[in-house]
Amino acid sequence: MMISVWLVLLYTHITSANINNVSYTIRIYSNLAEIIRPLDKLPLEFADDDWNHIRSDSITLFGENVNIKLQTITEQKKALNGTEVYIRSPISSDAAIKLIKGILIDEVNNLVKIHDESIVGQQALFITVPYNQIYYLEEPTKPKHYVNFTYTASDSNLFVSYLQSNLNWRTQYQLNLNHNESDLIAMANIRNDARSSVFIDQAELICGDINLQIHQIQYDRSFRKYRSGSESHNQQQANSMQTVFADAISPVIVEQGKELAGLYVFSIEQPFMINGKANYLLPMFHPQV
Repeated sequence: MMISVWLVLLYTHITSANINNVSYTIRIYSNLAEIIRPLDKLPLEFADDDWNHIRSDSITLFGENVNIKLQTITEQKKALNGTEVYIRSPISSDAAIKLIKGILIDEVNNLVKIHDESIVGQQALFITVPYNQIYYLEEPTKPKHYVNFTYTASDSNLFVSYLQSNLNWRTQYQLNLNHNESDLIAMANIRNDARSSVFIDQAELICGDINLQIHQIQYDRSFRKYRSGSESHNQQQANSMQTVFADAISPVIVEQGKELAGLYVFSIEQPFMINGKANYLLPMFHPQV
């Protein structure tokens, strides 16, 4: 399906605190971002918080004459079944809470085996407990997600690409009125829905009226050929909002736009940071109305 859209693309080189400060490239669209980073080692490891924002079907490997033969995605989590826990006793009251020692039988369904003589004598009892009434003796670990590839390539300089939904942006306008004068400012409103902060070194804002084939965004070969030279590819397969303006002391400046093949490019050379669960506003230009 082909649709005509007004697309503004944010092209950035960023370092993120939650990926060991490894430099990588990102293109931010109005509803998602394409992450491109050098392949360090396999399997790729993603924390659960990061994985929730990643389109797992978009993860791919590319480079010089890459031939992907197999791709696997697995989830690993330390099982808590069989560990010792404490639960709130069924005969507890708001005034007197009694804890009972038990064994976690099924962590998915919160099934606990208890042995309390004050309730059932010598007989063991199996009970389903609300998750917030189970008390652990060790901190439960979050799952980690691993992506692995079996491939052949003629060059070791390879890259990983995937789509991520936590970064997006839109254009908004700010009208300042002062007596008989008015000033209209176009602002780039960049949103980071992740919990962790994102550090951006430099960026380019690109806008234009183009045709976008949505189902091919994740495998856009023209983008990958521009980055890697050539490609041979075969693959199987609401929290509170914080708004931050650019710092007046060390301003981040969107430079004058330049037209390139029907697209307008606005460069950002100064680094800036977007906090987690926050919006970052950058002035772009002053439209004439």
